[in-house]
Amino acid sequence: MAARKPATSRRKPKPKAKQKPLTARTADRHVLYQRAVQAPETDARFYDRWFRKYAGRPLRVLREDFCGTAVLACHHVKRHPDNRAIGVDLHWPTLAWGRIHNVRPLLSAEQQTRLSLLQKNVLDVRRPLADAILALNFSYSVFMTRSDLLAYIKNCHRSLQPGGVLFLDAWGGPDVLVAKTDKTRHKGFVYEWEQRAYDPINHRIQCAIHFAFPDGSRLRSAFFYDWRLWTLAELRELFVEAGFTTVDVLWEGTDQKTGGGNGVFRKTVRGGMDEAWIAIVVGQKAK
Repeated sequence: MAARKPATSRRKPKPKAKQKPLTARTADRHVLYQRAVQAPETDARFYDRWFRKYAGRPLRVLREDFCGTAVLACHHVKRHPDNRAIGVDLHWPTLAWGRIHNVRPLLSAEQQTRLSLLQKNVLDVRRPLADAILALNFSYSVFMTRSDLLAYIKNCHRSLQPGGVLFLDAWGGPDVLVAKTDKTRHKGFVYEWEQRAYDPINHRIQCAIHFAFPDGSRLRSAFFYDWRLWTLAELRELFVEAGFTTVDVLWEGTDQKTGGGNGVFRKTVRGGMDEAWIAIVVGQKAK
Protein backbone atom coordinates (compact mmCIF):
# COMPACT_ATOMS: atom_id res chain seq x y z
CA MET A 1 0.00 0.00 0.00
CA ALA A 2 1.28 3.43 -0.87
CA ALA A 3 2.06 5.60 2.11
CA ARG A 4 -0.11 8.62 2.72
CA LYS A 5 1.42 11.94 2.01
CA PRO A 6 2.10 14.03 5.10
CA ALA A 7 -0.44 16.71 5.82
CA THR A 8 2.09 19.42 5.13
CA SER A 9 2.23 18.38 1.48
CA ARG A 10 -1.39 19.49 1.07
CA ARG A 11 -0.45 23.10 1.54
CA LYS A 12 -0.52 25.06 -1.65
CA PRO A 13 2.98 25.88 -2.84
CA LYS A 14 3.92 29.49 -2.88
CA PRO A 15 3.49 30.92 -6.36
CA LYS A 16 6.74 31.59 -8.15
CA ALA A 17 7.72 35.21 -8.31
CA LYS A 18 6.75 36.58 -11.69
CA GLN A 19 9.79 37.55 -13.69
CA LYS A 20 9.87 41.14 -14.74
CA PRO A 21 9.94 41.73 -18.49
CA LEU A 22 13.40 42.28 -19.90
CA THR A 23 14.41 45.78 -20.89
CA ALA A 24 17.56 47.31 -22.33
CA ARG A 25 18.37 48.57 -18.83
CA THR A 26 17.99 45.22 -17.04
CA ALA A 27 19.13 42.69 -19.65
CA ASP A 28 22.62 41.16 -19.71
CA ARG A 29 24.02 41.02 -23.25
CA HIS A 30 26.01 37.83 -22.58
CA VAL A 31 22.92 36.01 -21.31
CA LEU A 32 20.97 37.11 -24.37
CA TYR A 33 23.78 36.03 -26.70
CA GLN A 34 23.97 32.57 -25.13
CA ARG A 35 20.21 32.15 -25.40
CA ALA A 36 19.97 33.39 -28.99
CA VAL A 37 23.16 32.10 -30.60
CA GLN A 38 24.62 29.21 -28.65
CA ALA A 39 23.54 25.64 -27.92
CA PRO A 40 26.47 24.38 -25.82
CA GLU A 41 25.06 21.01 -24.76
CA THR A 42 24.19 20.15 -28.36
CA ASP A 43 27.51 21.44 -29.66
CA ALA A 44 29.50 19.48 -27.08
CA ARG A 45 27.81 16.27 -28.25
CA PHE A 46 28.20 17.23 -31.91
CA TYR A 47 31.95 17.82 -31.83
CA ASP A 48 32.58 14.78 -29.66
CA ARG A 49 30.72 12.64 -32.21
CA TRP A 50 32.60 14.03 -35.21
CA PHE A 51 35.95 13.79 -33.44
CA ARG A 52 35.30 10.09 -32.77
CA LYS A 53 34.54 9.58 -36.47
CA TYR A 54 37.89 11.07 -37.45
CA ALA A 55 40.19 10.00 -34.64
CA GLY A 56 38.57 6.74 -33.54
CA ARG A 57 38.81 7.73 -29.89
CA PRO A 58 36.86 9.89 -27.41
CA LEU A 59 37.41 13.64 -27.36
CA ARG A 60 39.07 14.25 -24.02
CA VAL A 61 41.13 17.48 -24.32
CA LEU A 62 39.25 20.30 -26.02
CA ARG A 63 40.62 23.77 -26.73
CA GLU A 64 38.05 26.46 -27.44
CA ASP A 65 39.73 29.46 -29.11
CA PHE A 66 38.00 32.86 -28.93
CA CYS A 67 35.99 31.18 -26.17
CA GLY A 68 34.24 34.29 -24.81
CA THR A 69 32.16 33.17 -21.83
CA ALA A 70 33.48 29.57 -22.22
CA VAL A 71 30.04 27.99 -21.91
CA LEU A 72 30.89 25.32 -24.51
CA ALA A 73 34.12 24.45 -22.70
CA CYS A 74 32.12 24.04 -19.47
CA HIS A 75 29.69 21.62 -21.08
CA HIS A 76 32.54 19.58 -22.54
CA VAL A 77 34.03 19.18 -19.05
CA LYS A 78 30.65 18.07 -17.68
CA ARG A 79 30.26 15.29 -20.24
CA HIS A 80 32.86 12.89 -18.79
CA PRO A 81 35.10 12.71 -15.69
CA ASP A 82 38.18 12.43 -17.93
CA ASN A 83 37.32 15.46 -20.06
CA ARG A 84 39.46 18.60 -19.88
CA ALA A 85 39.05 21.94 -21.61
CA ILE A 86 41.17 25.00 -22.31
CA GLY A 87 39.42 28.27 -23.16
CA VAL A 88 41.45 31.03 -24.79
CA ASP A 89 40.35 34.64 -25.21
CA LEU A 90 42.01 38.06 -25.11
CA HIS A 91 39.12 39.90 -23.47
CA TRP A 92 39.42 39.62 -19.69
CA PRO A 93 35.98 41.10 -18.78
CA THR A 94 34.24 38.44 -20.88
CA LEU A 95 36.33 35.64 -19.35
CA ALA A 96 35.58 37.00 -15.88
CA TRP A 97 31.85 37.06 -16.67
CA GLY A 98 32.11 33.44 -17.79
CA ARG A 99 33.81 32.42 -14.54
CA ILE A 100 31.02 33.97 -12.47
CA HIS A 101 27.98 33.02 -14.56
CA ASN A 102 29.03 29.75 -16.26
CA VAL A 103 31.97 28.08 -14.52
CA ARG A 104 30.79 28.40 -10.92
CA PRO A 105 27.10 27.54 -11.51
CA LEU A 106 27.70 24.73 -14.00
CA LEU A 107 30.75 22.92 -12.65
CA SER A 108 31.58 21.26 -9.34
CA ALA A 109 34.83 22.07 -7.57
CA GLU A 110 36.43 18.96 -9.06
CA GLN A 111 35.18 19.77 -12.57
CA GLN A 112 36.59 23.28 -12.31
CA THR A 113 40.08 21.80 -11.87
CA ARG A 114 39.73 20.32 -15.36
CA LEU A 115 39.00 23.69 -16.99
CA SER A 116 41.67 26.31 -17.74
CA LEU A 117 40.73 29.78 -18.96
CA LEU A 118 43.62 31.70 -20.50
CA GLN A 119 43.67 35.39 -21.26
CA LYS A 120 46.07 35.07 -24.16
CA ASN A 121 46.42 35.59 -27.89
CA VAL A 122 45.39 32.40 -29.68
CA LEU A 123 48.62 32.65 -31.69
CA ASP A 124 50.67 32.21 -28.52
CA VAL A 125 49.05 29.12 -27.00
CA ARG A 126 50.50 25.69 -27.86
CA ARG A 127 50.40 23.64 -24.66
CA PRO A 128 48.89 21.48 -23.46
CA LEU A 129 48.39 19.62 -26.74
CA ALA A 130 44.69 19.24 -27.52
CA ASP A 131 42.69 16.47 -29.13
CA ALA A 132 40.52 19.05 -30.87
CA ILE A 133 40.54 22.82 -31.35
CA LEU A 134 37.35 24.75 -32.07
CA ALA A 135 37.14 28.29 -33.49
CA LEU A 136 33.40 28.84 -33.82
CA ASN A 137 30.91 31.59 -34.66
CA PHE A 138 33.36 32.70 -37.39
CA SER A 139 35.63 34.16 -34.70
CA TYR A 140 38.85 33.51 -36.66
CA SER A 141 37.56 36.07 -39.19
CA VAL A 142 39.32 38.75 -37.12
CA PHE A 143 42.40 37.74 -39.15
CA MET A 144 42.23 40.05 -42.15
CA THR A 145 45.21 38.79 -44.17
CA ARG A 146 46.11 35.41 -45.57
CA SER A 147 49.45 35.39 -43.76
CA ASP A 148 47.80 36.04 -40.39
CA LEU A 149 45.17 33.35 -40.82
CA LEU A 150 47.80 30.89 -42.05
CA ALA A 151 49.88 31.63 -38.93
CA TYR A 152 46.86 30.83 -36.79
CA ILE A 153 46.04 27.56 -38.56
CA LYS A 154 49.70 26.51 -38.41
CA ASN A 155 49.72 27.19 -34.68
CA CYS A 156 46.61 25.04 -34.31
CA HIS A 157 48.35 22.24 -36.20
CA ARG A 158 51.34 22.45 -33.83
CA SER A 159 48.99 22.48 -30.83
CA LEU A 160 47.20 19.22 -31.67
CA GLN A 161 47.99 15.68 -30.65
CA PRO A 162 48.75 13.24 -33.52
CA GLY A 163 45.40 12.53 -35.14
CA GLY A 164 43.96 15.71 -33.62
CA VAL A 165 41.27 17.74 -35.36
CA LEU A 166 40.68 21.46 -36.03
CA PHE A 167 37.08 22.63 -36.60
CA LEU A 168 36.29 26.07 -38.09
CA ASP A 169 32.74 27.04 -39.04
CA ALA A 170 32.15 29.18 -42.12
CA TRP A 171 29.29 31.05 -43.77
CA GLY A 172 28.49 32.46 -47.17
CA GLY A 173 26.02 32.75 -50.05
CA PRO A 174 24.52 35.75 -51.89
CA ASP A 175 22.27 36.62 -48.94
CA VAL A 176 25.32 37.25 -46.73
CA LEU A 177 26.46 40.09 -49.00
CA VAL A 178 23.22 42.08 -48.69
CA ALA A 179 22.91 44.98 -46.24
CA LYS A 180 19.94 43.99 -44.06
CA THR A 181 18.76 43.03 -40.57
CA ASP A 182 17.27 39.63 -39.77
CA LYS A 183 15.06 39.37 -36.68
CA THR A 184 14.35 36.28 -34.59
CA ARG A 185 11.89 36.28 -31.70
CA HIS A 186 12.90 34.64 -28.42
CA LYS A 187 11.14 34.53 -25.07
CA GLY A 188 11.29 38.08 -23.73
CA PHE A 189 13.34 39.66 -26.52
CA VAL A 190 14.04 39.85 -30.24
CA TYR A 191 17.49 38.97 -31.59
CA GLU A 192 18.58 41.15 -34.51
CA TRP A 193 21.48 40.26 -36.81
CA GLU A 194 22.54 43.23 -38.94
CA GLN A 195 24.75 42.90 -41.99
CA ARG A 196 25.94 46.46 -42.12
CA ALA A 197 28.59 46.71 -44.85
CA TYR A 198 30.55 44.53 -47.26
CA ASP A 199 33.51 45.40 -49.51
CA PRO A 200 33.88 42.94 -52.44
CA ILE A 201 37.48 44.06 -53.10
CA ASN A 202 38.94 42.93 -49.77
CA HIS A 203 35.99 40.83 -48.46
CA ARG A 204 35.74 42.98 -45.35
CA ILE A 205 32.35 42.65 -43.71
CA GLN A 206 30.87 44.50 -40.74
CA CYS A 207 28.00 43.08 -38.73
CA ALA A 208 26.26 43.84 -35.45
CA ILE A 209 23.90 42.18 -32.99
CA HIS A 210 21.07 44.15 -31.41
CA PHE A 211 18.40 43.11 -28.91
CA ALA A 212 14.89 44.58 -28.78
CA PHE A 213 12.46 44.31 -25.85
CA PRO A 214 8.67 44.46 -25.30
CA ASP A 215 8.82 47.96 -23.78
CA GLY A 216 10.31 49.33 -27.01
CA SER A 217 13.84 49.69 -25.66
CA ARG A 218 16.83 48.27 -27.55
CA LEU A 219 20.39 47.20 -26.83
CA ARG A 220 21.92 48.56 -30.01
CA SER A 221 25.27 47.14 -31.16
CA ALA A 222 25.48 44.86 -28.15
CA PHE A 223 28.13 43.08 -30.23
CA PHE A 224 29.97 44.46 -33.27
CA TYR A 225 32.12 42.51 -35.72
CA ASP A 226 34.69 43.76 -38.20
CA TRP A 227 35.74 40.67 -40.13
CA ARG A 228 37.09 39.29 -43.36
CA LEU A 229 34.65 36.95 -45.07
CA TRP A 230 36.77 33.91 -45.91
CA THR A 231 35.72 31.49 -48.65
CA LEU A 232 35.70 27.72 -48.27
CA ALA A 233 38.25 27.42 -51.09
CA GLU A 234 40.65 29.71 -49.22
CA LEU A 235 40.16 27.88 -45.93
CA ARG A 236 40.75 24.46 -47.46
CA GLU A 237 43.96 25.66 -49.15
CA LEU A 238 45.22 27.16 -45.88
CA PHE A 239 44.53 23.92 -43.99
CA VAL A 240 46.58 21.96 -46.52
CA GLU A 241 49.38 24.52 -46.47
CA ALA A 242 49.46 24.37 -42.66
CA GLY A 243 50.10 20.62 -42.76
CA PHE A 244 46.73 18.95 -42.27
CA THR A 245 46.67 15.63 -44.11
CA THR A 246 42.87 15.34 -44.20
CA VAL A 247 40.71 18.36 -45.04
CA ASP A 248 36.93 18.04 -45.37
CA VAL A 249 33.85 20.24 -45.51
CA LEU A 250 30.72 19.42 -43.52
CA TRP A 251 27.71 21.04 -45.22
CA GLU A 252 24.49 21.84 -43.38
CA GLY A 253 21.28 20.56 -44.92
CA THR A 254 18.16 22.64 -45.59
CA ASP A 255 14.92 22.62 -43.65
CA GLN A 256 12.29 22.22 -46.37
CA LYS A 257 9.62 24.06 -44.35
CA THR A 258 11.61 27.14 -43.37
CA GLY A 259 14.28 27.23 -46.06
CA GLY A 260 16.90 27.66 -43.33
CA GLY A 261 19.49 25.24 -42.00
CA ASN A 262 18.29 22.00 -40.40
CA GLY A 263 21.29 21.45 -38.12
CA VAL A 264 22.31 18.25 -39.92
CA PHE A 265 25.86 18.30 -41.31
CA ARG A 266 27.24 15.85 -43.85
CA LYS A 267 30.66 15.51 -45.41
CA THR A 268 30.56 16.72 -49.01
CA VAL A 269 32.84 17.70 -51.86
CA ARG A 270 30.27 19.89 -53.58
CA GLY A 271 28.12 22.57 -51.98
CA GLY A 272 24.71 23.79 -53.06
CA MET A 273 23.71 27.13 -54.60
CA ASP A 274 22.00 28.23 -51.40
CA GLU A 275 21.15 31.86 -50.74
CA ALA A 276 22.88 31.47 -47.39
CA TRP A 277 24.78 28.49 -46.02
CA ILE A 278 26.71 27.29 -42.99
CA ALA A 279 29.55 24.78 -43.22
CA ILE A 280 32.36 23.44 -41.04
CA VAL A 281 35.90 22.98 -42.31
CA VAL A 282 37.61 20.00 -40.67
CA GLY A 283 41.35 19.39 -40.69
CA GLN A 284 42.98 16.32 -39.20
CA LYS A 285 46.64 16.07 -38.29
CA ALA A 286 48.52 12.94 -39.32
CA LYS A 287 48.27 10.14 -36.75
